[in-house]
Amino acid sequence: MIDLAPSHKRGLALKSPVLNAAGTLGFADEYAGLIDFSLLGAFVTNPITARPRTPARGEHARQFDGGVLIHTGLPNPGIGEAVRHHARRWARLACPVVVHLAATMPEEVAAGIERLEALENVAGVEIGLRDDVEAAEAEALLAAAARLASLPVLARLPLLAAEKLAGAAARAGVQAVVVGGPPRGALPTPEGGWLAGRVYGPAVLPLALQAVRAVAGRLDLPVIGAGGIHRAEDAQAMLQAGAVAVQIDSAAWRDPRVFERTAASLGAGAPAQ
Repeated sequence: MIDLAPSHKRGLALKSPVLNAAGTLGFADEYAGLIDFSLLGAFVTNPITARPRTPARGEHARQFDGGVLIHTGLPNPGIGEAVRHHARRWARLACPVVVHLAATMPEEVAAGIERLEALENVAGVEIGLRDDVEAAEAEALLAAAARLASLPVLARLPLLAAEKLAGAAARAGVQAVVVGGPPRGALPTPEGGWLAGRVYGPAVLPLALQAVRAVAGRLDLPVIGAGGIHRAEDAQAMLQAGAVAVQIDSAAWRDPRVFERTAASLGAGAPAQ
């Protein structure tokens, strides 16, 4: 058993060190017949904002040798509709639910948390920070969440800025940090323009391992490692780097059973027959 919030009055106990990353498994219903949720330490929802957001226009994804570049525009129904449409399913999941809120302004973070406090089986809130956020703003956003939430608060730090923002997260009073949000990149388009988006795939793993090593070495908080995990050995390397748990992202789009295999390799379950 792993507790991501040992100093919190509620705690956040995980039966398994394997979670999905926000944006990987939708709001749970999309993968209901493909994933054994009982093998997850927790299910992390798609990112949710205070107000609805529509998909980005144009090309959304481009593969390259090391993975895939994705630009979605962060489409979601907004916190109110997300709760109305999905809370009953979350309550029935065979693992705790962590709702990912995309951090915008402190008052919007506070409003989102207010909608989540009484939901059954919601065990924590993950606050996702922008890539360009400054340390002072990050601390203010996370402190607002930690101050108002009776639930444990996790901070998802941008991968390439994780070490810079780690101190701000600790000062804000969060219970754990996720290292980290997928880095941004760009690829040329056939029309002579550029597709900018987030980078997923095996090529991200060395960057993620280095960031986890740096953050785990300076923070007295649980660290969840994320980015580039496609094999059981990748997850084991994250734990060796100092993480207490891992989040899997793009590997699940190719093979949803990656969660079962990884959990089994870490002693938290066995693949279904």
